[in-house]
Amino acid sequence: MSEKLYGFLKTTLIDYPGKVASTIFTRGCNLRCPYCHNPDFVNGVETSELITWQEIMNYLKKRSNLLGGVCITGGEPLIHNDIAEKISDIHSIGLPVKIDTNGTLPDKLRTLKVDYIAMDIKTSLDNYKNLGYTGNDSELAGRITESIRYIKESGIAHHFRTTVAPGFINKNIINSIINLIQDEKYYVLQGYRAGATLDPAYSEKTPYPPSELIEMQSMFIKAGIECNLINNG
Repeated sequence: MSEKLYGFLKTTLIDYPGKVASTIFTRGCNLRCPYCHNPDFVNGVETSELITWQEIMNYLKKRSNLLGGVCITGGEPLIHNDIAEKISDIHSIGLPVKIDTNGTLPDKLRTLKVDYIAMDIKTSLDNYKNLGYTGNDSELAGRITESIRYIKESGIAHHFRTTVAPGFINKNIINSIINLIQDEKYYVLQGYRAGATLDPAYSEKTPYPPSELIEMQSMFIKAGIECNLINNG
């Protein structure tokens, strides 16, 4: 079996809140969101930019005194059986770990010893069936709500976030998300941007204008939730 390869961003100021970090991209995902901007990672495509875990660790060890943490994203990191081991490797050199997840694997999530969790809430619970989940989608809504509940009760630093993708997010769906995350104090809304997407047809979709994004942001604020709007459109 060939050695597993990863995408790697040496330095980021945005992936780990409040920290200068490195970001590791795992390959493969159990969702097929048509608007995903990481199609190569979702599909497990090998490119010349991918590197081995040992190469990543060699870099992190050399820069551990300059970095504030490491973000592991994807794809979906939790589909990999060795993810806990990888997190332990990073902790062993004194760096905290943030994990990005789609929330579909709550049983795996609660076993991980991480320092920060960011969970994407893609759409309303009844609309997840349109995201191409590769498992049993009859249980998917329960998995999402279970992950939300665990994260809120875990005591681990975290935030929830949503990409405002046309066809999957509108004001009614924003209301349903607000109900899902009751008592949360902070949320991130990220504007959808056109470009290379998992479903090429989706690259032609028109992003919401800034005025509508601001209206959605205000819905969180009115619910008592601080909302950071990142407009990528």
